[in-house]
Amino acid sequence: MKLSTLFVLTLSGIALFSCDETTTEPENQPLVIPTSYDASQFEANTSAQKAVLNNLQILSTEMKKGRTGGKVDDGIINDKYALVKTQTTSYYDNLIPPLVAELVQISGGQKFNPDGSQGGVYGSYLLNKYGVENEQLIEKGLFGAALYNHAVKLAKTPDATTTDKMIAIMGTTPDFPNSNNGNNVTNPDGFMANYIARRDKNDGNGFYTNIKSSYIKLQAALKGGSNYNTERDEAFDAIFDNWEKANAATTINYLQSVIGKLSATNRDESAISSAMHSFSEAIGFLHGFKSIERKRITDAQIDETLTLMNVAPGKAPTTLNILSSPVTELTKMQQAIKKLQTIYGFTDQQIEDFKKNWVSEQGR
Repeated sequence: MKLSTLFVLTLSGIALFSCDETTTEPENQPLVIPTSYDASQFEANTSAQKAVLNNLQILSTEMKKGRTGGKVDDGIINDKYALVKTQTTSYYDNLIPPLVAELVQISGGQKFNPDGSQGGVYGSYLLNKYGVENEQLIEKGLFGAALYNHAVKLAKTPDATTTDKMIAIMGTTPDFPNSNNGNNVTNPDGFMANYIARRDKNDGNGFYTNIKSSYIKLQAALKGGSNYNTERDEAFDAIFDNWEKANAATTINYLQSVIGKLSATNRDESAISSAMHSFSEAIGFLHGFKSIERKRITDAQIDETLTLMNVAPGKAPTTLNILSSPVTELTKMQQAIKKLQTIYGFTDQQIEDFKKNWVSEQGR
């Protein structure tokens, strides 16, 4: 072989070798997280979630008729619940029919009797014979059992639309206003997002702020593909952990409200009914998380806390004890708060902060 030919072949081999080297897949690059959320497809992706929320809002509005003596229409409630039911845990779904039936039965203007013989209107609310507001057990329970549960189901098979759908079912938009005040923001928070905002001091470290940054990270990770599954899972964990903590913080907030209202002297009908309204909200927020798969609190811990609150699952409530023996029963409410504090690792300062609605406090 001529030297010139050998030289050409050698160069060709070098060229081929070089070409092969350049096609080797580069190492993964760090995930680039943008400063804002891409909302370009939000409206197109979230019609199903908005339908669920709309139906939940209508059935909640119908239930409120009972507060002023109106007769609640179970046909409207059941019709609107049919769609919400598709996202509700089977455990909580089994509780809904008897709660609705009882609510309808006591609506229409009859008066609540504090001796436990009859449910009806008391102060500004419709209470069952145990002094509990079924409206809150249904609505606030479904915030966990349907809305949070829907987000958990979405996270099982994530795709490019997942973040939009989770944001929507939480009750907010890519604006992330951190406020339910329509006078201050264009798209105010509703449903659970409203309560997450209330528990956020807007100092850059709160539940709402952390959820917002995690949604932005999650969207970027999903766009980046399988190379960023670690970052994707980190974002999911942060979203669910902060959402659940905000739910627990709201339960604590309402228990604190009960303690404050019933510790006062000369309690009148208005104060007592308001306390029982807050008590019912606390029960709903906590109980709605039972049987959900992705959560920090266990079902056993939920049962233990509800038992302290005199609503042990599967047993007749003894909630009126809080009126007849306030000293003993309010101590149990403090124990329930302490139990939730331990489960979630809340500091004493956080427990104090949970007493406030920070959206109102800061006028935002």
